[in-house]
Order: sequence, then structure tokens, then C-alpha cells
Amino acid sequence: MFDRWLTSGAAPAIEAALASVVPARSGPVTVVADVRLARALARRGRAVTVTGAAPAAARKLGDAVLLADALPDRGAGALVACGAGLRDDWAELLATWSRAVVDGGALVLVDRAPALELSRRALCAGLTALEQRVAGRWLVTSGLVSDL
Repeated sequence: MFDRWLTSGAAPAIEAALASVVPARSGPVTVVADVRLARALARRGRAVTVTGAAPAAARKLGDAVLLADALPDRGAGALVACGAGLRDDWAELLATWSRAVVDGGALVLVDRAPALELSRRALCAGLTALEQRVAGRWLVTSGLVSDL
């Protein structure tokens, strides 16, 4: 439970991952369920939308972060999400997250699973140009979404 509190410390690594992604520079960044991470990215000047947040946590968003009921359909320049490394339904989850991102945008996975497993899952999901960065106890895996 306390691990989720520390994800905002991954914001600098996420920023580094998004720096070279053109759609992420000009388009909105969607964060799945992690309000603290969304606020940390918004403090860095990002246009951030959070989806899937718990109602109690959503009240703490502030004015800099928008709240959405559902993922956009090919509308996000980038999508940032946590926890896909340890889930059994990761293939469906990554496919759903990829559909929310514009062609050439980024999918950024923040996790504590082994680097090799996160890379394998990202490649199986069709992400290209993979990069990994260490952010404390977190691993930030990013890749480009190609709508083929």
C-alpha cells in the first residue's frame, strides 16, 4: 500500500522518457489511477488528465489536473500507468492502454517488476523504441505506440 505513495518520485524519470516524444510535448498526458503521480507531473508543467482514480483521491487533484471517466480513444500524447508488471491480465491491459495513445505517442510503465520482464511485456504489446530508467525503487519502461 505504501508503495503507491512513492510513485511521484518517478516523475523526473517519466519526464526524461517523455522529452523526446513529440505528441507528449504538445498533447495531454493521461495518468491511470495514480493521483499523486498526476499532480507531480502537473507541477512540472504538463497538461495531465487522470482516469480511474478513487473518488476520495480525486478530490485532492486540484485545478492543474483534469479528471476523466474513461481513457481517451487515440487522444493522449502519452499514457503513464503503474502495476502492469505483476498482473496476469497484462496483455489485455497494455492493449487497452495503447489504444488510448495517438500513433507515435508513448506508453510509460512505472513498476517494480524485473526489468527483463517489463521489457518482454512492452515488446509483446507492440511498443517500439523501448527505454528503461531507474527511479529509486521503481523502474520506468517507456516505448512508442505504433498504430499498424
